[in-house]
Amino acid sequence: MVKPYLDAFMRLWRLAVRPTRGRTALALRTAIVCMALVLIGEIWQLPMLTLLTLTLGALWQGNRVANMKISVMYVIFFSGVTGALYVGVVTTINNFLATLIFNLVLSFVFFFLSTTTILGMISVIGGLILSYMLVALDNVQSGDSIARLVLSAWRVFLIIAGMMAFVGSSLSPSPKHVLTDQIIERLRLSAKCLGRRGEGRNIPQAWQDAVMDTVGEGVSGMFGMLGASTAEQRWSPEDLSYLRRAALNSFGILQFVERCLKPNASIPREDCVYLARRLEEAAECFETGGRPAETGTAQVCSGDIAREMERLLNSLDQPLTAEDVQLPSSQSGEAAPKKKKSAFFLPGAFTDPEHVRFAVKGTVSVFLSIITYKMLNWPGVHTCIITCFIVSLPTMGAVLDKQRLRIVGALIGCFMAMGTIIWLMPHMTDIAEIMLVMGVVIFIGAWVKAGDQRISYLGLQIIVTFTLADLAKYAPTTDLTVPRDRIIGILIGLAITYVVHTMFWPHSAMGGAIQKLKALDALLAQDVTDWNHDQRMLQAAKVQETASGAMGQLRQVMLEPSYMRPTRHRMRQYMLFLRRAAMSAASLFGDIAANRNKQALRLGQILKGGEAASLNEGGGL
Repeated sequence: MVKPYLDAFMRLWRLAVRPTRGRTALALRTAIVCMALVLIGEIWQLPMLTLLTLTLGALWQGNRVANMKISVMYVIFFSGVTGALYVGVVTTINNFLATLIFNLVLSFVFFFLSTTTILGMISVIGGLILSYMLVALDNVQSGDSIARLVLSAWRVFLIIAGMMAFVGSSLSPSPKHVLTDQIIERLRLSAKCLGRRGEGRNIPQAWQDAVMDTVGEGVSGMFGMLGASTAEQRWSPEDLSYLRRAALNSFGILQFVERCLKPNASIPREDCVYLARRLEEAAECFETGGRPAETGTAQVCSGDIAREMERLLNSLDQPLTAEDVQLPSSQSGEAAPKKKKSAFFLPGAFTDPEHVRFAVKGTVSVFLSIITYKMLNWPGVHTCIITCFIVSLPTMGAVLDKQRLRIVGALIGCFMAMGTIIWLMPHMTDIAEIMLVMGVVIFIGAWVKAGDQRISYLGLQIIVTFTLADLAKYAPTTDLTVPRDRIIGILIGLAITYVVHTMFWPHSAMGGAIQKLKALDALLAQDVTDWNHDQRMLQAAKVQETASGAMGQLRQVMLEPSYMRPTRHRMRQYMLFLRRAAMSAASLFGDIAANRNKQALRLGQILKGGEAASLNEGGGL
């Protein structure tokens, strides 16, 4: 009875402590920037001091191009937010009902923009800060004081954007550096697994999980870094073409390594030792800023899988342009049309009614939180309003998933804050000691946030809850009721969000899962016989990405109430299809694909019961 829960905890623990390349540096940069921002806020006594780390921790990116892009959008967006805030406060001053209506109208706009535009999290942060300020300004009677606070808030926005733009440009690495780290991480992970296999020892479960998770990421993230490197205009197209080759081949190698995780995989130990050495040499070459030298075409390995990995290693010295991996269309051999540049509004922004329903549900949650906050007359539980913005998501499964992470992260952050107040605050004598303690906690939260997307929200909550508790005033916090009130406010907000998203237009994550399953079925149906090796490898990456996305959606579906999710038998069929699709992805490229005679299993065959005898392959739920 205990084993499933223990296994789930161990998977969560392995995700939290997985030492990926660049994770420590990203967490350290986040901690340094947050500490500097808190120090500036303490010196200047800026308003909304407790929300500074939330904003910076949520929006901080791992490369300078992304930080610069977000900072520009942040300044433009929040300048408009500040103007709207000033106009709204001036017209609704000393009128709670008018202020509430104005707050709800803007909350609806922010919720709508968060799912229909490229703003995303920026819109959520905007709604969060605006609602918090409107509630706080309701107690201010002087119009002059309100104007000063609004201008101070705009100064806070400019400081945050400046930290992301200028400090992020100097501290954050370039997208090319981030891409190189990802390539090195994949090559070394492959080398470690093959080295273990060559020594005849079992591969640790943490390494196996890392291989499967990394394969599921595909190459979209790495190709996105290539696009950002091109926009930076600091690197030659030739250098980027070699990195494109390395990115695609590193995925292919790791795809074959995943097949070697099974004990009965047909790969000789001698080949594993040889390939592990070659992979380490290639990783060291990329780490020193060089390129793998030309190695010729002589084959040393004997097994089929090993020969495929060796071929990918031998081709690392060949450039790869974007045109070489352009996938042909499914109907003809002509090249697929180029994608249009992304606009401000996403496709279906004004045609899909779910966006409006989500905005309405989020607005109702904010309304109930504000009413509860005012009725309780308990200033310490203002986190209930913040919670409504942070955990509101379009589907029920996503809401429940984020609520679990918020509860766990909030409890961890609250216990850290209480421990700091009890054992450390009495011994502190200057601001440097407080900053050091805050830096350590923020580093821990940033480390978790820089990890897998399934637990990154947990790290953000550790940072947010700790700073909300220990930065309540412009002085060290010595009252334990502060973290207590913060956690109570979070629980109130979670309860309100759950009730609203359950009662009003509950939207299951199964719709998104079905779309991904159909997209995966279409990918498997394409004929890749006349495609080259690189196109097949890219197609395999798309298959893995789509299968991983569908698997994540199905995990969220299992958190939803029983009346919203499919039967257990149907879920096993979906899981079986995803496992078969992931197994088929490795056979889409290389000489193994040319000799493949078995056609890929289709979704319709499983749902019609053609594979009922093999449903145990679907695994546990």
